[in-house]
Amino acid sequence: MLTVWLLHLLRVDPPLPDYTLTFVIWLSAIGLYLLAVLPLRPPHANPSLSRSKIAGGGGSHAADSRAWEPALLQKLDLPSLERKIDWRIVLMVEVILLVAFALRVWELDSIPPTLAGDEGTFGLESIKTFNGDIRNRNPFITGWFSVPTLTFHFNAITLRLLGHTVFGLRLPWALVGTITVLIVFRLVTRLTGPTLGLMTAALLATYHFHIHYSRIGINNAADPFLMALVLLLLYRAYDRRSLRDWALCGVVVGLAQYFYFGARFAVIVVVALMLYWFARDGRRLWREQRRGIVILFGAAIVTAAPMIQYAIRFPDDYNARVNQIGIMQSGWLEREQAVRNQGAVPILLDQLQRAALAFNLYPDRTGWYGSPQPLFDFAAGILFLLGLGYATLRPADHRVFPMVVWWWGATVLGGALTESPPSTQRLITLAPPAVFFVALALLKIGQILQRALQARLLERLTPYLGAAVLGLSLISIKWYFVDFTPLRVYGGFNAVVATAMGTYARDSLGSDWRMVFFGPPRIYILFGSIPYLAPEVEGVDVVEPLVAPPDPSLAQPDKDAAFIFLPERRNELDLVRQTFPGGQIEEIPSPWGGDPLFIVYRVITPAAR
Repeated sequence: MLTVWLLHLLRVDPPLPDYTLTFVIWLSAIGLYLLAVLPLRPPHANPSLSRSKIAGGGGSHAADSRAWEPALLQKLDLPSLERKIDWRIVLMVEVILLVAFALRVWELDSIPPTLAGDEGTFGLESIKTFNGDIRNRNPFITGWFSVPTLTFHFNAITLRLLGHTVFGLRLPWALVGTITVLIVFRLVTRLTGPTLGLMTAALLATYHFHIHYSRIGINNAADPFLMALVLLLLYRAYDRRSLRDWALCGVVVGLAQYFYFGARFAVIVVVALMLYWFARDGRRLWREQRRGIVILFGAAIVTAAPMIQYAIRFPDDYNARVNQIGIMQSGWLEREQAVRNQGAVPILLDQLQRAALAFNLYPDRTGWYGSPQPLFDFAAGILFLLGLGYATLRPADHRVFPMVVWWWGATVLGGALTESPPSTQRLITLAPPAVFFVALALLKIGQILQRALQARLLERLTPYLGAAVLGLSLISIKWYFVDFTPLRVYGGFNAVVATAMGTYARDSLGSDWRMVFFGPPRIYILFGSIPYLAPEVEGVDVVEPLVAPPDPSLAQPDKDAAFIFLPERRNELDLVRQTFPGGQIEEIPSPWGGDPLFIVYRVITPAAR
């Protein structure tokens, strides 16, 4: 009934002046559903279906994971082993999380040094949730770029606490990225054991691709977090026959619908794994798990109900972004067939190749990351291909199958079937399975060498695996912080200019000034970085090039005027000086040398003083 009432309130026209009540009703509906379907007291755990908390495994998955451990560990009794090394695993996980947090928060406001236009706009949309029109306060619709507005409400928490800053904008996603490392550790440990869990977590914590998307104020970092959490809860539910985990998995699946559209992929993965289990287990799955499966889908529907209603009522708004970038929805595939004079199949194969080899061959084609090299270095790339190939060719191995589904599903849906692959903002969900395959290859190579040498030189495999992971991690960290960051390619050149301009307006002008911007058609004054960094500084665009001295009304008497020129419009400065003589010229240098980023001509208006 609460959900029905909520859906009724969300249909009210005109919109509600405040959505606090609807948000409380939504949370209450989810909570009451969980209370209704879950037993008041959880059943006693079945020893045969559980492992240690650190290993996180259960059932046949847990038992099978022993095959993935180094030979030395296999010789030991499992329960005894867990009691002995439990504290060491906990310590290693804590160290990995500390490193992950430091790599994502250190100098967060200045690395990357550019505030991209979309990043700035994302911040502005977040601010509107508590300081904007009524529509922006509704957490159950879509907004800018068809992004669900609940994401902006989430981002607004730190903006309220820390103010209108770059650090406040980026901090939530740095925390999400850090927590993702822990969730991935728990997931991989459940599937294959603590060795691969630790290796994968360490590689993800230091992976430059994941670090980057954890350090920018955009919700893409939620994709791997939500997908990993869905898989962890799904496999916990399956292993333990836990109604609680089935229900929580459904809640997370529903919650994913309120973040970046790539998180909708969680529904597809859950359905794919259900079909896989049905094919493998037959009627036994339904006989033993049917109540949990029904609870999962019920929890997902209750949680996602407001967004489901919105999608039904406004399908064009809900799917606007997919319709823009999907090669079939946008008509791109049909147009490309005419341009290339090819059929659909060769074009689709080329799309798949570009998406699948983003980690080995093709660099990012967008400014979202802009790395001039593939997403893995040569050594990690080779290991990745070995691990991916090994796992893909073993579909019957249920310990790695979810990672295979995750990888190939996102590669096809977020890569091959969208325009301009590889576009890393749509592939960031692949970071966890990608590093998992690297770790998998390392472990298998180590075990092969150990057997070949009959353990004479590799009696203890763990130190060698640790050294390999450390070496790959240091290479990745160096790439991002030492090699990549100074390139300033994130966001593109215009974002570099806009970031410098917004910073200049904030620090050197202030609310007593008005910017008169000679930037179009390349950059406009509402480029997201500028109003986010300098919200108190007004600005207007001069769209048409000047051919004569401008009218004095170009500078209003209530504020001082800062005429800002991009280099290609610098010749108009002399015309402005004829109308407004006696000003001060300042050039803002480019970090690469050559032409300045922009030229400022500051004029004091007597009436403004």
